[in-house]
Amino acid sequence: MGVFLLTVVGMSLREVLNVKLGFIAMTGAILLVLIVEMLGERLKAPKFEEIIQELDWRAVFFYIALFALVGGLEKTHILEMLANALRPLFAENLALGATLLYWITIPIVGLVEHDAYILTFLYTIRDLGKEGVATWPLYWMLLWSGTLGSNLTIAGAPALYVALSISEKEEGRKVSLREFLSWSVAFTLMATFVCYVLGMLIWVLPYAK
Repeated sequence: MGVFLLTVVGMSLREVLNVKLGFIAMTGAILLVLIVEMLGERLKAPKFEEIIQELDWRAVFFYIALFALVGGLEKTHILEMLANALRPLFAENLALGATLLYWITIPIVGLVEHDAYILTFLYTIRDLGKEGVATWPLYWMLLWSGTLGSNLTIAGAPALYVALSISEKEEGRKVSLREFLSWSVAFTLMATFVCYVLGMLIWVLPYAK
């Protein structure tokens, strides 16, 4: 936990340290390996080889594939083009623009890792502030829909894949896609609808007047 905390602190200070996130993460991982190997017996920690054997390598490669997909989308500027297509609506009608942004986001982040999508639109919303558009409501609508919508599938929120793998190991059976979606879709629709209503009442409509 101490090494993990130091890694997070290092990431938050990356601009001060002038190093890449990947370098900080790798440094933290190597430091943890060295501690386990050198002080493992004193700390009564498992051996590094045992830890490696318990890793779910499917999850590791799944993460790699997701980042490759996100990299491809960024390279082709697909997310950026979508953001620019919605941009005029935000300036003309804040309520309509926020509504479209919210409900378009949900199915997209169910298939695309949500962090890259949210980051792309955050930049677009930030630029809209220079044109006199109220950005604060759009920030909240984007974050709520992007975060909750990612619960649709394991592609949107990789943590779901890890949770699914753990559940399958605990129960000793394979969870079908149909069974998984029966839970994820119902939860996502209910959660996003509630947050949409709250977002419109608390943030969007007061600013739209």
